[in-house]
Amino acid sequence: MKPLILFALLSTVAQAQLQTGGATASFRGALPPNATTQPSNESVQSLQVRLGEVTREFVTVKTHRRAADAEIFLKAVRYAMEFQEWYGKNPDDDVRKATVLLDEAASRIQLLKKDQTPWMDGSGQKILGFYSKIDDSPQPYGVELPKELVFGPQKPSVPMWIWLHGRGDTDTDMHFVFNRLQAKKQGQFQPAGTIVLHPFGRYCNGWKSAGETDVLEARDDAISRFNIDSNRIAIAGFSMGGAGAWHIGAHFADQWACIHTGAGFVDVQRYQKVTQDKLPPWYEQKLWGVYDVPNYARNLLNVPLVCYSGELDPQRDSAEYMLEVLDKEGLHPPHFIGPGMGHKYHPDVLKEIQAQIEKAVAKGRDPLPTKLFLQTRTLAYSSMHWLQIAGMKEQWVDARVDAVWDEKKNEILVNTKNVSQLNIRLPRAETLPKIKVDGTEINSVQANEQVSTWHWQDKSISSATGISKKPMLQGPMDDGFKSRFMVVLPDALPDGTAVDKWARAEADHFLVRWRSLMRGDALVRKANEVNEQDMQDCHIAVWGTPNTNSLIRKLLDRTNLNESVDMNFANLLTWNDQVITLGNQRWPSSHCVPMLCYPNPFCADRYVILNSGLTFREAHDKTNSLQNPKLPDWAVLDVSAPPTSLTAGKVLAADFFDSQWKWIPRAMHPNERE
Repeated sequence: MKPLILFALLSTVAQAQLQTGGATASFRGALPPNATTQPSNESVQSLQVRLGEVTREFVTVKTHRRAADAEIFLKAVRYAMEFQEWYGKNPDDDVRKATVLLDEAASRIQLLKKDQTPWMDGSGQKILGFYSKIDDSPQPYGVELPKELVFGPQKPSVPMWIWLHGRGDTDTDMHFVFNRLQAKKQGQFQPAGTIVLHPFGRYCNGWKSAGETDVLEARDDAISRFNIDSNRIAIAGFSMGGAGAWHIGAHFADQWACIHTGAGFVDVQRYQKVTQDKLPPWYEQKLWGVYDVPNYARNLLNVPLVCYSGELDPQRDSAEYMLEVLDKEGLHPPHFIGPGMGHKYHPDVLKEIQAQIEKAVAKGRDPLPTKLFLQTRTLAYSSMHWLQIAGMKEQWVDARVDAVWDEKKNEILVNTKNVSQLNIRLPRAETLPKIKVDGTEINSVQANEQVSTWHWQDKSISSATGISKKPMLQGPMDDGFKSRFMVVLPDALPDGTAVDKWARAEADHFLVRWRSLMRGDALVRKANEVNEQDMQDCHIAVWGTPNTNSLIRKLLDRTNLNESVDMNFANLLTWNDQVITLGNQRWPSSHCVPMLCYPNPFCADRYVILNSGLTFREAHDKTNSLQNPKLPDWAVLDVSAPPTSLTAGKVLAADFFDSQWKWIPRAMHPNERE
């Protein structure tokens, strides 16, 4: 589906519907798909020369605050050439697209030299860029500015809708950027006096992982440019975009004035029709809790929700499933049905939906509500307005917080489930409210000129010393690739062992996969090039063995232990030429390799990720519903089994660490871990 036009998915092709075997109708066996045409060698060589020329010219404006507005075109053409993203009806079509993009890049570079950015002026369709904090890559997004809109500094702030596009396997950077650059027609949704933002979402990942981060970063970039009212932002989408609106809406419910979900899956098991005899390993089922929307249903009590399904659309089942879940929580959002429609909107119903969203956006979100509800399975999504779950009694089990602020009594009553620690932050006031958590009043409060902060800890749980799982540092391995990370490669020559060969090949595989699927060039260092600042700034994804990677040796050196914070990484893992010992289990190091995430002993606020990239692989790209974490906090692989499109090797063992990042002894595991 082309992201050129809002709701361009009005086509009759039901692109996001599951085929037999779980693949989407648009899947062609790979992301990005293989080329369907092939430009001549002369054309490709000419593009390569021009790309080099414009890239060299770009260096002169690299430090300009709007440099990403030009570099998005260079990256788009570079990736199209690297991955053979030629999908035109004839070979000249994509050569023409690439030429248009290089011309635009060259023009913008010359204007940036004069500190001019005329492409931002006026109304209409625009294509802009920002540098992602994940990997410094230039990421594109589109905006639509209506003619009557008055915006900018010293002007009243304006509302914005974020529109999440549907799945389009061939809508890689070059095609997304070209379509937005050439767009003439306005989208089907045309909210009055409102900017519409079209994130790229890092291509085709169901708006998860780095795609989720892309939405938030594009939003923030647009806010900084266009004086957006942060209390009047709606998020909406259809098909894959509807799935994204469900998940991002529910996980960040305090960010939106309204959520609109058009079609789109909400879970794995029901959507994929996974029967009991086809269930994956127990830990993968737990990891469905990262994105499965029913696990975050109560969050939707915090924000207006408007749903849509075509009457005949098989994906209507997902919305009705969510409505069943929400009904049990006392929420009954409107569910508009397009009569006679399959996987598309009914034009008359579209108008009703727009009116509902506009009404909610006009009212705006309340940034300081007197009632809030928070539900999560992971500390990765643990905040709602002025309240944050800082610790959970048991990870990957339903955790909830309900809070009511009685302003007359100046009292806040908080009830929790599966919560060990809470933080409450409120604007500084002359008279502080009385706060009770599960019936116990919090007496200690810290305050500065702007904010008062209360911290609560369940007294029935003994205070843990050392490190604990906390928001943004709770696992699993994939979590480290949603924010800034660095890949650390071996700094020694290959030693010829099976594990070293595997590690080098898998590191290369991850770097290519990051470019092809997540559309960025990962930050890369050799082990002997990593410095203290790198560790402070980035999660460190380290590849290799103690013999080939000096940073792994440093991590395993017990003399480097920081006993004051009980950093037990080196006590957790032993790895020599004979054996790998992880906790109380052992494996031969000749053909086995450990994978894990753990707080970096040299920077406890960042992960060290050992021998792992994204754990979902090419076979999972057939449907965005499967692009989820496949491995928990640690795993051991047998690399004598060759990597496949499903796994990097044979999984011998895998599990989570406990809430203090400690090994869970096998004898303490429930039957599911046997």
